[in-house]
Amino acid sequence: KHKKWVGLLVPKAVDEFRCALRSGHSTIAQLLLQFIINLGNYGVIGLAGVVDFLQDVLALSDGLRPAKGGDLGIFLMLSSLPFLSAASHANIDEKVNAMISKADAYLNSREARWKPLLRILKSEEIPDRLEALAGAVRSMKQTGWNSQSVLHVPGFEPNLQGGSSFSELAALGVSADEIRKNKIRFHVPLVSSRFLTCHAEVDGADDHLADHDRWVLENYILMTIEMFGRDVDECAKHILSIPVMHSQFEIIVVETVFSQMLRLPSPPSLPLFYSRLLEAMMDKQNSTKAIVEHCYRTLIDRAPDMDDECLEVLAEAHAYHLMHNGYQMDWKPFTGDRVAVQAQRFVRRVFERLQRLSFHQNLLHRLPEAVHVYVPCEPIAASSLPVQAKPEFQKMISLVRIKEPDYQQVLQYCRGLLKNDPQNAFCQGDTIDEKLEVEGVIEDEMQEGVELNKCDHGPPLKRPRVHERELLTDVDKSPTCIEGISENITARIDASELDGAGVDGTITKAQVKQEYGHESFSGHLTAETCRTQDARSREDFRLNQSDHSNVADVSGEPWTLGTVVEVLTCALLQNGAKTPTHMSKILDGHQQVFAHLCPKSDEEKYAFSTAIVRCVFAFWIMSSQRLEITIDCMLHREIVTPRAVVEYALAERGPQGCDSMAVRNVINNIAKKSLERSQSVRAELAIAKKLGKTEELEECRRQLDTAIHETADLFTVIFTGLVRNHQDFEDTDTLLRHIMLQRILTIGRKYHMFIKPLIDTAESRIPGVAHNPDIAAIFHSLSTM
Repeated sequence: KHKKWVGLLVPKAVDEFRCALRSGHSTIAQLLLQFIINLGNYGVIGLAGVVDFLQDVLALSDGLRPAKGGDLGIFLMLSSLPFLSAASHANIDEKVNAMISKADAYLNSREARWKPLLRILKSEEIPDRLEALAGAVRSMKQTGWNSQSVLHVPGFEPNLQGGSSFSELAALGVSADEIRKNKIRFHVPLVSSRFLTCHAEVDGADDHLADHDRWVLENYILMTIEMFGRDVDECAKHILSIPVMHSQFEIIVVETVFSQMLRLPSPPSLPLFYSRLLEAMMDKQNSTKAIVEHCYRTLIDRAPDMDDECLEVLAEAHAYHLMHNGYQMDWKPFTGDRVAVQAQRFVRRVFERLQRLSFHQNLLHRLPEAVHVYVPCEPIAASSLPVQAKPEFQKMISLVRIKEPDYQQVLQYCRGLLKNDPQNAFCQGDTIDEKLEVEGVIEDEMQEGVELNKCDHGPPLKRPRVHERELLTDVDKSPTCIEGISENITARIDASELDGAGVDGTITKAQVKQEYGHESFSGHLTAETCRTQDARSREDFRLNQSDHSNVADVSGEPWTLGTVVEVLTCALLQNGAKTPTHMSKILDGHQQVFAHLCPKSDEEKYAFSTAIVRCVFAFWIMSSQRLEITIDCMLHREIVTPRAVVEYALAERGPQGCDSMAVRNVINNIAKKSLERSQSVRAELAIAKKLGKTEELEECRRQLDTAIHETADLFTVIFTGLVRNHQDFEDTDTLLRHIMLQRILTIGRKYHMFIKPLIDTAESRIPGVAHNPDIAAIFHSLSTM
């Protein structure tokens, strides 16, 4: 039984290696190749077969450029050589040297012009991991293939033919042409930045880790993060358990984790993961706390030299760190009169994210008073917009509601405003059947009212609540239900129903006393009083609506669609401002109003959508998080268009301006959703092609063409807005002008593989690029990726 299992082990490992190659899982392929190499070290399989297998792996790069997957074979072959024992190298030294020479020839012809785009610190010139690996192999060769980071089990000797109980190592069976056809891409990142250890090397310290040992240690850390990334505690435990005994072990671990967190064009995991990983390591090994704090301070001091995208990620991670550390840190770099502009921008970013994790009053309580100037304003909704002072806004507030919404009422009122006749928005347009239907709804709602005292004429009757009486008057309902009630019947109103005032129409006891003309109101009303006051309420409603009409009639012209949309949008935002769930529900109940009011032509539809976006930005001017959530909700319901959101966001110059976190996140979310749609269509196309469904295949192709065109148009709008901002800030704000350049670089770098045709033709397709040398240089460098 065991002999049979052992005989199947090597073929299964080779099969798994092939699958990892074809699926593009380079880390799994690297681990499996190391396993096969060690089988050769211990004499399980012959070294001759191992060399042939490595040559097949090296051949995966034949004729391929780095952008087409050419780095994959070279990287896998070179990364396995440090794990060959010194005895194994002695037996196959000539063939190993031949493979190293072939790899060097490839690297000499390889132009990695994209490396400056991936630097965390702009002034730091560091190689990528493939170039560093070639140097590590040469360094290890000079030491006789001995290493502190690679351990070999003693007592085993390799041989050229291998053991008899194992089958021979089969050929790889994967060619470079297959790598090209499958579009397997292998992007080599830069090596970990030397944030802390660079000072020791400059000072001439001789206790630093050798180049080949450092590369192997970093490789251990990266593979551990990828393989155990689903469990932070387990990942931290395995990293700290790596068997490398060196005085700089903890420093290199912290540097590697920070470099992965700040990796460009985007880290493999979210910043929250790396922040949690650092916190877990500090909890498990107390000596790492000072190193992590020192690394944060070093990076903050070098903020002016840091890539803008890395600075944003660092701010997010530092916010998590402050919460975990009890809001304690050295605040001296952010206090005083000579704080650098980049430092101020960084600490504002940190506090804005910290406020999302905590709340405003807690920040003021926990943070030192000297840094309160950087704390963002309390995230509340706007309450003093000009539209909120209009009488029609108050009426709209009473119509839009979360529970049992009636979008037809709202739509009718909006159309009445467009016709400059709001007082007849409900009376003249309603048919008798619609009125009866409204009366039926009112009778159902009256079941929740306050119970009247029993009388001799029948069962207990109920009096509608205050907002229900207002609805009765809104539809001009006659008080026939009261006329049949005897005058000696009294109504007892529950005091709890009348306490407090709110948006939903409830009123206070004092208002009830004033309404019914009884200063000594005791809670009892006669039927005659009810009839009198109901008639008075209807008359007040008529006069009130007449007053509203007079307000609208001042200009003698109907309301514009933009003004009506402004009133409608702000009313929806105010009634849904309590929580994102409230906002989602109120939009669900009234999105049909926007659909009916939306014009048909593209330009008018764009203006309509821009008016809505303008209201959202104005309403949530103090809360970037609610602004992002609301915009996302409206995009999901197709109330606004991506183009309108992007153009208005980039043109905004207020607190939520083009450099705000909200604008960055909104634009990134829109870009991601557009690309996700393209990818989903591609997946459907592949399925239809595989199943041979001709009709669905043609439809998927049309959808894919449309999606690609929409994505290109969207990114053209984004780049055009950023270029325009760069030009607008030429004489006003040098920092923002530099930030706009960084934003162009960030977006082009992050989504390069999806928008490469646009990047290559940027000078002809994006206005302003051809006439600006700095922007043209960025697009030229992006085209080299």
